[in-house]
Amino acid sequence: MGALVSRSSLSFLALALGMLVCGAAPAQSAGGFSAGPGLEAAQQHETLVTQPASGEATPSVDAGVPAAEGKTEAAASESDKGSDYETNVTTFKPSPKYTQVREFTTTRLWVIDPGQVTVEQWWNGGFGAPRAQPGPNQGSQFFQSEIELGIYKHLQLDLYANYQFGQMSDGTYHIAPGGHTGIAAELRIALGSYWGQYWGNPTLYFELTSQYYNSPRAEVRLLLGGTVFTSKLLAALNLCFERNIFRDSSSGIDYEIKAAYGLNYEIVPDIFRIGVEGVIGFDSHGILDPNAPGGVALGGQEIFPVAEIGPSIVLMEPHRRIKVLAAMLFGLAQYDQPWQPTVIVSSAF
Repeated sequence: MGALVSRSSLSFLALALGMLVCGAAPAQSAGGFSAGPGLEAAQQHETLVTQPASGEATPSVDAGVPAAEGKTEAAASESDKGSDYETNVTTFKPSPKYTQVREFTTTRLWVIDPGQVTVEQWWNGGFGAPRAQPGPNQGSQFFQSEIELGIYKHLQLDLYANYQFGQMSDGTYHIAPGGHTGIAAELRIALGSYWGQYWGNPTLYFELTSQYYNSPRAEVRLLLGGTVFTSKLLAALNLCFERNIFRDSSSGIDYEIKAAYGLNYEIVPDIFRIGVEGVIGFDSHGILDPNAPGGVALGGQEIFPVAEIGPSIVLMEPHRRIKVLAAMLFGLAQYDQPWQPTVIVSSAF
């Protein structure tokens, strides 16, 4: 019986040892990663974590540094810990510097960027007698104070006060009865999302002016412009229509249908430009026709050709905080005043 027990015990021990060895056998290998018997191999996921050098901040995916390929969200979060970044978000493409402060006396160009502010002081003179109206003391003086606001991308709002003085028969100046003295508002709407998106950078311009003695006045323009042949040569063209909103006995409708143009070239970068400017078209000059049906009382309107051209200069300090524009236009048509100087001093901030 002892021999039988001994044999049974040995057989049981051998069986148990065999089972133990089988149970401890290595699991199936699949692609170098563990998988249980009969299961599909696990998918490989690489996690790349780059440790920064001592004292060096870890790049953050929010700072504009591309994350490593395949980098998991958790790993990106880990790499951002302890790093401080300031993010500036620009929701528009900045315009060239030469579009942000006035470059011409006769034409407008594009819009200023959101948040930009420009203040301007104008002086415009008209001297000499038109060929069709000879006589002394026909001078005029026009002053304008203006503030330009970049209120939103594509939009610019301008507010200004106008003072126009006419020369009396004794040579003194008084507020011109038919002049543009009053306050005005101007809105520009750029059709493109950024400068250079469309040919000519088309911009719509709307202006409403109150006049001290006359009817309120409205003006519409299409502004076009850009560099020509070289980045140093800048051109602008405005197609304009302007009139009194209501007919009055002083100046009637007083139409203006014109094209204003300008061309200037950079001589010293950010400091000095020279150019040529002008206006062509038609203007009533506030003159009524007493022989029209109803006479002056119903505002019979005259309209005459306009042809003005002359040189211009632009002076500025390098940071463009202060700029001076000056032009001298010569009137060539019969009702144009012979000499028409303009000076504009502006500051942008």
